[in-house]
Amino acid sequence: MALADNGRPSPPASRPAPRAVDPQPAVPLPADATALPAVPAGGHLSRSARRRRAGRRAFAALASAFAVALLALTVPGATSASATTTPPTDAVTSTASPNPATGTLPPEQSGQSFGVAGTPSLAIVLFDTDIVLVGGRNFVPSQDVKIEALTEKLGGSATMKAGADGRFLLGFQVPAGFAGTVSITATQGDRKATGELAVNVPAAPGTDTPTPGPTTTPSTAPTQAPPPASTNTTNTAGKLSGLPWMSGVHPANEMQPYIDFGTWRGRPVDLAHVFTIREQGWDPIVEPGWPVNDFANFPGKLVISQPLYPEGAGNNADCAAGAYNDQWKRFGTFLVNANRADTVVRLGWEFNGTFMYWHVDADPTNWVKCWQNVASAIRSTDPQVKTDWTFNAHGSPVPDGGTPWPAYPGDQFVDYIGIDSYDMFPPSPDDATFDRQCNDPNGLCYAASFARQHGKKLSIGEWAVTSCSGDPGGDNPLYIKKMWETFVANKDVMGYESYYDDPMMGNVCSTIMNGGQNPSASAEYKKLWDGGV
Repeated sequence: MALADNGRPSPPASRPAPRAVDPQPAVPLPADATALPAVPAGGHLSRSARRRRAGRRAFAALASAFAVALLALTVPGATSASATTTPPTDAVTSTASPNPATGTLPPEQSGQSFGVAGTPSLAIVLFDTDIVLVGGRNFVPSQDVKIEALTEKLGGSATMKAGADGRFLLGFQVPAGFAGTVSITATQGDRKATGELAVNVPAAPGTDTPTPGPTTTPSTAPTQAPPPASTNTTNTAGKLSGLPWMSGVHPANEMQPYIDFGTWRGRPVDLAHVFTIREQGWDPIVEPGWPVNDFANFPGKLVISQPLYPEGAGNNADCAAGAYNDQWKRFGTFLVNANRADTVVRLGWEFNGTFMYWHVDADPTNWVKCWQNVASAIRSTDPQVKTDWTFNAHGSPVPDGGTPWPAYPGDQFVDYIGIDSYDMFPPSPDDATFDRQCNDPNGLCYAASFARQHGKKLSIGEWAVTSCSGDPGGDNPLYIKKMWETFVANKDVMGYESYYDDPMMGNVCSTIMNGGQNPSASAEYKKLWDGGV
């Protein structure tokens, strides 16, 4: 992002220590209980990196709530989980006596230790909005299993013995009002199963589509059928780069650095991402001769990031009332006259961070209506324009609920589902951290699933390694590699991605061209983009 005038938010607070709760009595099982669906062990689901978080809300830690020893329980209204890996957390111990149950184990599978039939697996469900039930099977009977629960801000764990049939069931209680992803790891020697569950994550307003599931990345994905193709037939293949998606960069607001970046990486850029001046009233926003005129001979597409109104000269309520519609009609006319009618416009980007003056309110109603008005006004004078709804990865201080999805304007107003994702707040030093963040409701992989389910294209208008500002990941080639893998894994919905090549101290220090500030990341990027898909 362009550096905000009011500076970058403070880094988030560290995760609080887990809070122990005495285990509750074992839960009696109903006579007609049926088995929970199992989740294959060993799979990863991707999640993405964060930056510029405005701070973390204080949550009490997950606590062990109760433990029983059978995986034979039906919970009304429960939600099934999907598999991923998670790092460990500090232990909170609870135990329960084994309780044998009838049941047939799957046939012996190769590579299993201890001679126990089958791959260890988990099923995870939500009960009464605050109890995360975890069931495991195919563990060594009567031996300890360590079960760890982790969210982005809190964690807890428990140790208990598997039953005589190698199964267990226990629960973790989340704080009142919690919304986010709970990741579970069950470990017994070298036997391990993992899974995660989205808890109390609101669906996008105005749709009946279920909350999207995760999208896997190639380095960690379990074997599965390919995802269904998006219904969006817009051709977003890179005509200049030759990649399956449009690939671009933001190094400046003049054309030559874009040409130079393409030459350096071995593939021309398909698009140029630029920003307008937003501190000088409406004219430079809705008739942005600078920077647009400098790209008159640029052979690719423009992506323009636009605020919803000028700084100090607008608000969400007036915008929602239509006060600025005529101004945005001027912008559509400008694009047509400049022969840039097919421009992608990122309206009110990174709205879920309070560091942007156009950010969404706790109640998203006015902001959503504002966004709808602006998109409709531009389209009224430029029917070819493409609108891009972009949030900031990792955390959503606004709107209420902790995710950006309550602020989704609706399918009829949006062409691209976008996310800005930087290696910071927190960075991704390893595969598991990246994967966990990517699949969070504030993450890239979650956005890809949403785009696929809604027939939209996916955009990553800003992404980069970071070597300055708060909590940077530094010169991190792994982040480059994981982003590339995620782009390739989601090429069916990929619209475009644009690297943010910014040298400014105090912003992100992300340059990679000719080595830049991040030579190792630079080498990885050049190898991958030059090699292609």
